[in-house]
Amino acid sequence: MLIRAYLRASTTEQDALRAKEELKAFAVKFNNRIAGYYIENQSGTKLERPELNKLIEDSEAGDVLLIEKMDRLTRLPWGEWKTLKARIMAKGLVIVVIDQPMTHAVFSSGEQNSITLALTEFMLDLGAAMARDDYETRHKRQAQGIAKAEGKYRGRRVNESLHQDIRDQLSLGRSYSEIQLKLGCSRATIAKISIVC
Repeated sequence: MLIRAYLRASTTEQDALRAKEELKAFAVKFNNRIAGYYIENQSGTKLERPELNKLIEDSEAGDVLLIEKMDRLTRLPWGEWKTLKARIMAKGLVIVVIDQPMTHAVFSSGEQNSITLALTEFMLDLGAAMARDDYETRHKRQAQGIAKAEGKYRGRRVNESLHQDIRDQLSLGRSYSEIQLKLGCSRATIAKISIVC
């Protein structure tokens, strides 16, 4: 079993080597050492990555693909993740993610039973989905920030009519529960308006 570490950063301004010492220390903890480091500055949203392809090609069945976090391996849409995972599995590589202990079983037992394999695959798929979701959320927020800076995005509009109705109800001495029932708004909205009053 050879351990092949994959280190990735999205841009050349980022340091792909940042996690190298952590990966090395992790391997030592299990009395192993890393046979090779595959380092690249490519987006995790790209299926074709030269160093990752080289790692897969260099590997043999039973070798370990070691990564710091799942998002270092993938931020791909689901269908493309399944394609990449199929290539990795067809090669016989075992994916080990430092922050996912379920994937560490290959170091302690040497082989995995079917339940452990199923749970590990589930954890990897979940990690891949979360990495993609994080990417999409950050991308959306970045786009909103750019639009906001350009004056194109203003966020959700304040419902001035509702706010005035709440102020009127508060001035009449109505309780939050009464106002909620009458206006169909949340307690948080009423509380926010009552602070301003």
